[in-house]
Amino acid sequence: MYNPQRLHPLSYLTGLITTIKQNIVVIVIFIFNINNFNFTDVKSYIWPAFLTAIFLFSFIYNALEVYSTRYWIEGHHFVVTKGVFNKKRKELDIQRIQAFDSSQDIVNRIFGGVIMEIKTPSDGIKLQIVSKNQFNLIEQAVRSEQATKDYEDELMGETSEEEQPASHTMTTEQPTQIFKLSLKELIFMALSSGSIGIALVTLGPLLGTFQEIIPWDKLFHQFDWIAQAAYLVVAGLIILALFLAYIIGVIIEFVRYYGYTLSEKNEQLHIRYGLLNVKTINVATRRIQAVVEKQSFIRRFIGYTSVYFIITSDAKQTEGSTTASGDIMILPFVKRQKAYRMIEQLVPSIAFEKVETGLPFGGIRRHAQIGMGMLLIAGIISTYFWSWWYLALALIACLLVLINSIITVRYSGFKTDRTTLTVKKSQLMRTRYFYAKKDKLLGFDKSQNWFMKRVGLSDFAFSAAKGLGSMDIGLRFIDNEAAEQLKQWYVEEDDDA
Repeated sequence: MYNPQRLHPLSYLTGLITTIKQNIVVIVIFIFNINNFNFTDVKSYIWPAFLTAIFLFSFIYNALEVYSTRYWIEGHHFVVTKGVFNKKRKELDIQRIQAFDSSQDIVNRIFGGVIMEIKTPSDGIKLQIVSKNQFNLIEQAVRSEQATKDYEDELMGETSEEEQPASHTMTTEQPTQIFKLSLKELIFMALSSGSIGIALVTLGPLLGTFQEIIPWDKLFHQFDWIAQAAYLVVAGLIILALFLAYIIGVIIEFVRYYGYTLSEKNEQLHIRYGLLNVKTINVATRRIQAVVEKQSFIRRFIGYTSVYFIITSDAKQTEGSTTASGDIMILPFVKRQKAYRMIEQLVPSIAFEKVETGLPFGGIRRHAQIGMGMLLIAGIISTYFWSWWYLALALIACLLVLINSIITVRYSGFKTDRTTLTVKKSQLMRTRYFYAKKDKLLGFDKSQNWFMKRVGLSDFAFSAAKGLGSMDIGLRFIDNEAAEQLKQWYVEEDDDA
């Protein structure tokens, strides 16, 4: 890896796919107008020839960029050069490299290619595509350089009171497996996830693209004989569509997280998952800013949960990026007690304690009043113009909003000790727990309007780093004295610093 290396030949195919994506609108328009094309008129070839020239230029440019890309290790830096007309050189200090992430779709797995992403605190490099062997060699070489530098620093920092051994052997420890998602748990995870939403988000753009192609008129013409049962047909189609969306969502979730494995080595968490697109994520535990537990209504009922680590990242959010958002799923589906035993092992510096729940009852009305008011207004207007069914639906929605507000006030809470903030936020459909150390919190905000001040209520929010930005950890409509105590707790932390 100390000589310039080229990208995998599969990168040229990736360049072709990129070119097609860049020109997909033009290609679709041309295909749909092919029936109106006059093959006998020479002038009709001008526009297709122009589009073809643009397509070829884009493909040749992407191919030349792949051909010109080189990467290697030079001294204490990882170097990448690329560019067709303007040569660019990028260097990353090896000591600042924190993680190597990789992604392999089914084509890459067949031909031995890997999309490699190198992460540093302030920058990163993404190479697509390198060979699997080169990826392993790069990671080994970088880790070896880092280990050598760490050992040299250790020798320089040692006192001369004790005699040092004549030689030093660097052992290559194998990662310790902490968690592996079993097939049974994966099936339950897929069935209890928001599968309908996943399917709609995935299939929505595709349906929008092909809505002009699908012969809706011909399809629905077959159902003219039951036109008198329009409501029954619509209800049946909605139920069928939701069922199909659920099944498709379950399949997507199953394929995405197949073989999920979490292991740990030298303060680095290694996550690997995927059936068709295998992803490998590495997370440095020192970058953890907070721990978040998320439970949906169904998973809370069956005693399962999922755990996320909130980390810092200076990398921009890009397609296929897994860590730029700062929200990393560590345990996707596991029994709650088992989950806490594992995260206590991974993050021993955070105290995971139970929260005393219960907020002032004055928050019930305040949580619900705006949502209920808007729903009632919309229901009354819709009833006036169309049908009283809209008012009935609005009343049902108002009842759900009220129940959600009661659950939020009754089962939410917070707790602080000398080093840790814990916040529980309960809702009708989900429950979240937030854990963060005092020295990781960036700021504190307490707010109250005139009406809240009269009844002694306040909102509070701590901010913690997340990805490129930050996230808020807090609750609404708590007792004002409790909010002041939280403020003093945070200020005292600053004074100690």
